[in-house]
Amino acid sequence: MPEDLPSVTPYETLEPISHPAVIVVPPPRPRYWLHALLFAATVLSTLSIGARLQYDFNRNVPPFSDDPHFLPWSWGLADWHRLALGLPFSACLLGILTAHEFGHYIYCVRRRVSATLPFFIPAPTLIGTLGAFIRIQSPIRSRRDLFDIGIAGPIAGFLVAVPVLFFSLLACKPLADQTRNGDLILGLPLIFRAAHWVLAAAGSHAPAARLEAADLYLHPAAVAAWVGMFATALNLLPGGQLDGGHIVFALRPSAHRRVSWLVILALIPLSLYFSSSWLIWALVLRFTGQHPPVPVWPGLDGTRKKVAVLGLLMLVLTFSYNPLPHTGLLELIQHWKH
Repeated sequence: MPEDLPSVTPYETLEPISHPAVIVVPPPRPRYWLHALLFAATVLSTLSIGARLQYDFNRNVPPFSDDPHFLPWSWGLADWHRLALGLPFSACLLGILTAHEFGHYIYCVRRRVSATLPFFIPAPTLIGTLGAFIRIQSPIRSRRDLFDIGIAGPIAGFLVAVPVLFFSLLACKPLADQTRNGDLILGLPLIFRAAHWVLAAAGSHAPAARLEAADLYLHPAAVAAWVGMFATALNLLPGGQLDGGHIVFALRPSAHRRVSWLVILALIPLSLYFSSSWLIWALVLRFTGQHPPVPVWPGLDGTRKKVAVLGLLMLVLTFSYNPLPHTGLLELIQHWKH
């Protein structure tokens, strides 16, 4: 033993070993009042929009065509009895959004991931809301948990939106000449055509079984179904921190960044030629492209990979490349020039 080192026995140490302290930070207390307030405001907002949609549907005129206000809140709120007309639209839309967010939330609880209850967002839009979201407040411990939490929301929302779509299509009526040229035109995803085929094959005598969806005046509940399907497609876009981005990261973390950029590049021409709204989502993906770290191991099992194929099928059925026709950037620029 070198002379410059002190002699110690195998059970002695030169100084005590210090152990790092473990600090447990409790999650923030739920702000139930805020969740309730935002939900109540969103109910009121969607009731106002739905009331005007139902009023115009009953009179067989294009939606919002003779509304003197920019948005129809004042019409609905001028007489509270009118809000009852908005119940089908509001109940269907919020039912789909609530199912989606609670799909995420329930799986967070099951996987012991701290998350908030849904925050609903009332907003001055033509549907009365910007949707809803939950905040995840603790790390996700595995790719399996990430996958389950990510895909649970779209599946839950889709399972509610499908029966809403079928029942609401039965209430639709043929487009009349005065309703065919309205300002509010919706590009319909493939699932609307699939629903038409199913109703026709079932022998239904409803207009939705005899006419293509593009030739129908959509009942407000069918508009809510369209919004629900569109929201499902948006969330399933495979990039950033959208649900689809979580699914891609869970399947193959190394591919997440490349796939996100491919989706961004695909959305740019869609915004130029079809609907400028895609530019907003390209920017969302650009600025949320960095995925939070999740342990690489263990990977996904075969069952979850099969469920990922189901997620891809839902995206194909609900995606509309032209959700708001005649709003492409190039067309809008030409319109402004003239």
